[in-house]
Amino acid sequence: MLPFKTKFGWGIGTLTVSLMFQANGLLLLVYLTDYVNMQAATAGLLIGLSKIYDALTDPVMGRITDRTNTRWGKRRPYVFIGTLLCALSFLFLFNLALFSESENIILITLFALILNATGYTIFNVPYLAMPSEITDDYDARTDLMSYRVMAVAAGQLGGSALGPALVVYFGSGATGHTGMSMSLALIMVMAGFACFWMTKDAPFVKTTAERKDEGSFFKQFKTAFRVKPFAILLGIKITQLTGFAVFLGSLPYLFTRIMDLSYNYLGFYFLIQGSVMFISQPLWVKIVNSIGKKNGYYLASLSWGLGALSWILASSGESDLGIILRGCFLGFGAGGLLLVGQSMLPDTMQYDKKTTGQNREGILAGVYTTVEKLSFAIGPSILGIMLGMVGYDALLTSQSDTVIKMVYFAAGGFPVIALMVSCFFIMIYNIDQKTLKEEEEYE
Repeated sequence: MLPFKTKFGWGIGTLTVSLMFQANGLLLLVYLTDYVNMQAATAGLLIGLSKIYDALTDPVMGRITDRTNTRWGKRRPYVFIGTLLCALSFLFLFNLALFSESENIILITLFALILNATGYTIFNVPYLAMPSEITDDYDARTDLMSYRVMAVAAGQLGGSALGPALVVYFGSGATGHTGMSMSLALIMVMAGFACFWMTKDAPFVKTTAERKDEGSFFKQFKTAFRVKPFAILLGIKITQLTGFAVFLGSLPYLFTRIMDLSYNYLGFYFLIQGSVMFISQPLWVKIVNSIGKKNGYYLASLSWGLGALSWILASSGESDLGIILRGCFLGFGAGGLLLVGQSMLPDTMQYDKKTTGQNREGILAGVYTTVEKLSFAIGPSILGIMLGMVGYDALLTSQSDTVIKMVYFAAGGFPVIALMVSCFFIMIYNIDQKTLKEEEEYE
């Protein structure tokens, strides 16, 4: 097994981007509309453009890191640079109110969003390529990924629970958002630098595999999809994450429009879910190592699916116990789904390396993160279309029965259907410990 320092150091790195992702997702749009005085449609369009840019640059970044060779390694220098860009651009985003009167505020906002997306890409693509180089042991990678999932859970808690609390602590309004951004940016820097420093002695696996020029952006996608297990993994992720994105987007409507609860209860729910997701990781490692990744995925899907379906029974004045139980089921399920999904990525990288003799971890990581980001861009669009079709009107205090049914479907129906489709993909996924061992013996 890997040293604790390596596992903790690599895992804590994801707190940098997880904190940023959660805080941006929860607070950025309302900050732009309420404190930068930007039209909601304009703010949404700018965020959407930055996400498209973010997704398209991932394979390019993967190719760059595959070609890099320094005394600090192939990937670690970008972790350092990405950390700085993420923190600085996050500060920039939540201080845009200073430029609200400028005639160039739209361009300034777009620049800040592009800078933020660039920092995310520079950090995350090489970061996700590191596990396949740190170890080639099947079970060790599962253990390593559990530390990342715990950091993701901590980031979820920090962005969705601590973030709003910090805004209030620092005086609310634009000033509160400035204080929040400074506090979270400091945590992001500490996590990123810890990752860079604590992985300096990581036992990176030496390989004799060759690096091949994969050509253009589209050729890299074609190359990645030719790796059959990787293509199946992408199918798993895009269906699962699109369902997750629709689910997350529907919760504010469910809590405020149907359950008649404030955002404080929404934060309480995320506190429960994130905490269970965090503390369940040691148990999930044992479960997955005992019954295998496929069976672990099915078990996690059952837990998450039951929790999501139960939202259909939610009504006005929902009890705290009901929220807690759903948080436990969904948090436990999400912990298993993320652990299995993340540990399968380095497995496919090792399979590709052994079957082709080429080093393409960066390209595969780049395409993988592109699909992740596209999923979280597609999800809100699907939710918006569904609500628009049934005539949702934010100005109405009481919504029609059709709108209410659609919110229920978005929270408990669509995500479960998407998760079931991902289970079909994992049925045909064919990489396991035995497969990788056979490839090694064949070599």
